[in-house]
Amino acid sequence: MSDLTGEVIDGRYQLTRVVASGGMATIYAALDLRLDRQVAVKVMHPHLAQDEQFVTRFIREAKAAASLSHPNLVSVLDQGWNQGGVPCVFIVMELVEGATLRDYLHEQGALSVERALQIMSPVASALAAAHKLGIVHRDIKPENILVSKEGRIKIADFGLARGALLGNTMTAESSVILGSVSYLSPEQVQRRVADARSDVYSLGIVLFEVLTGQKPYQGEDPVQIAIRHVNERVPAPSTINPALSPDVDALVLSATDIDPDKRPRDAGVLLEKIRELSEKLDP
Repeated sequence: MSDLTGEVIDGRYQLTRVVASGGMATIYAALDLRLDRQVAVKVMHPHLAQDEQFVTRFIREAKAAASLSHPNLVSVLDQGWNQGGVPCVFIVMELVEGATLRDYLHEQGALSVERALQIMSPVASALAAAHKLGIVHRDIKPENILVSKEGRIKIADFGLARGALLGNTMTAESSVILGSVSYLSPEQVQRRVADARSDVYSLGIVLFEVLTGQKPYQGEDPVQIAIRHVNERVPAPSTINPALSPDVDALVLSATDIDPDKRPRDAGVLLEKIRELSEKLDP
């Protein structure tokens, strides 16, 4: 996609620099000329703007995030089609200056249990708010967890979100392909279904990675990784980091149980478990 830096979108948002780019969209830092504030503008790649299904998914992301209000969720401020200038579909969000959890892990490696729980607690809290409204994120991974320069944790990218408020126009097959295979729950791989417990599983995998510095299954092609998630129990984190306690293992193993019925039923229940463990470690 050509760089739109310098363009004014919708007569209002002046794109100043590229922040990130993915398979579906490019995110720019921008200046809201009307309110004179910094924002982030997510612009869909032009070839996808011709695809009704992708446009629907893109707009659903805006609606999903806009229906939620939580300090640990990236706020959506606006959404539309650029009428003048370069034709494009866009979402305007708050600009979070900082890095992704993926960047953070590249720099830091495995984190202490205390720091890991400090990061997971606000993520679980934000997801709990989504689950309460019947919205499932479906694509929790370190790339979608932001760490601001001030240290605030935010969840981004509700592009795969699904729930009663949003409709169900994405096909299951395409949503699984779009999701990141290392974090997909067994039921997402096997039956193409996801509910709040699937987000809990993905968050359990992220916690495993934060505690050990690596994913439970790695070095194989995506199909092999997906098959292992379906057929094998995620190993206890202490098999990689022996310093970890049985209580930490129990939390991760509970969240990543192959059977969704044996996991915490939603992120709110997982949050309680995280808080209990935090208090146990540091009364």
